[in-house]
Amino acid sequence: MATVNDTQADTYEAVCQPLFDFWKSCAEQGSEQFQGLLSGARETADPQALRRRWLDALGQSLDNYLRTRAFLEAMHRNLEMTTQLKSTAEDWARDFSRSTGIPRLSDISGLFARLQIGQEAILARLGAIEHRLEALENKRKRHES
Repeated sequence: MATVNDTQADTYEAVCQPLFDFWKSCAEQGSEQFQGLLSGARETADPQALRRRWLDALGQSLDNYLRTRAFLEAMHRNLEMTTQLKSTAEDWARDFSRSTGIPRLSDISGLFARLQIGQEAILARLGAIEHRLEALENKRKRHES
């Protein structure tokens, strides 16, 4: 059965091994180039290839790190804490608004719709009153003439 120290060692190896391999190959190539210079053969180093190998090793190392159990557990705990914090903040805001008497959006959600319906009813009633008033004024003018 693997112990915690064995698991941690495997994790560190998975994360660090690509970087170790990169630096090992760089040292080997440096040694080969130095030997070539000493023997008079001149090799040109390709900076683009060196950069590509460095980025590949770094990418592999980061990928291995992001897949470790420790990192995934830390992300899981972080998301749980963030969710709990948001829930607690919402509870505090609700309790504060209740204790101070300040209405919240959920308390007045239908207020604007009800106000608009009331306004439309009042405007319709005023329109009917205006129509009746015009009819009475026209009737009065006909009696006077």
